[in-house]
Amino acid sequence: MAMQTERRDMVIREEHIEMVSPRLKWNNEALDFTPWLAKNLDLLDEELGLELELVQTEKTVGPFYLDILAKAGENKAVVAIENQLGETDFSHLGQLLTYATECDARIAIWVAPEFTYEHTHALHKLNEWASGEIAFYGVKVEVYRRVNTSCLEPKFRRVVSPGFWNKEITLPSGAMPPLQRKFHDFFQQLQNGLSDAHLFHRPVIRFDYTGRLFRSRKDDRIGYAVSLEGGNDAWVTFHIETGDKIQTKEIFDKLSAYSKDIEESIEVGPDPEWFWNRANGKLFSSISIRRDGSIDDPSEKLEDTMQWMRGNLIQFRDFFDSHLGKFLEE
Repeated sequence: MAMQTERRDMVIREEHIEMVSPRLKWNNEALDFTPWLAKNLDLLDEELGLELELVQTEKTVGPFYLDILAKAGENKAVVAIENQLGETDFSHLGQLLTYATECDARIAIWVAPEFTYEHTHALHKLNEWASGEIAFYGVKVEVYRRVNTSCLEPKFRRVVSPGFWNKEITLPSGAMPPLQRKFHDFFQQLQNGLSDAHLFHRPVIRFDYTGRLFRSRKDDRIGYAVSLEGGNDAWVTFHIETGDKIQTKEIFDKLSAYSKDIEESIEVGPDPEWFWNRANGKLFSSISIRRDGSIDDPSEKLEDTMQWMRGNLIQFRDFFDSHLGKFLEE
């Protein structure tokens, strides 16, 4: 196992390697990351040395589901593993504590791309208070890509464990995580171009931090959103959210009856990918166009994506602000 760890570290240290968003490798936390991690506990174990053995994924815990239930060592100690694709948050910390308690776990492992100071400090203190009854681990997952290739190499780094805290890879208190900073800078530049021309109100952050929503100046029931989601999806969206689910669906249904006319009336470029999402059960509905695009793209491609978003935001706004009333009256 030591030789495997040395080999993997050598791969990571090769020249022409760049760190990228974990979402380039795993698009969805529950559908992609959890199953992959369950099948590759040996890679996690290279960093922790716990002799992990998978028991099951999506373990029922009351009305909830633990991501991964495992066992460790010769005594088969129960292990609760909670994983996420964003930086640590209070929701996942609470889930980890709940699942560990209900499963009577002796080891609790939290896997995430970034660990905030506050959450890492909490794990550190829990280890002190537990006095060996349960061990808490925080493990950072990183993804590296060989430049100019699609080869994605994951790596795990221990952040906290009993008697150990790596503060060098812990985010300082109040600091914006690097990935979140990349999104912030991208959308700030896009927003500046729109605000300078007084085209939209100041946006609100949506979809965690991977998107922005601009409310309509004419009708506060609707808005216009842009986002970079998943591994390679850039979106421009007409967003309907009235605060009343029935009214929201009625507006969407009236618009969808004219979907062909609407798509032909908005000039969004060649071969657009349209998505009409009624979102049954949700408070919103949406009409979107999509193209390939990632926050980890080279700067020139990112600039092209930004221009595509900016231009189509204006196209969507000009059309729906002017024609929404007519469609709703018919």
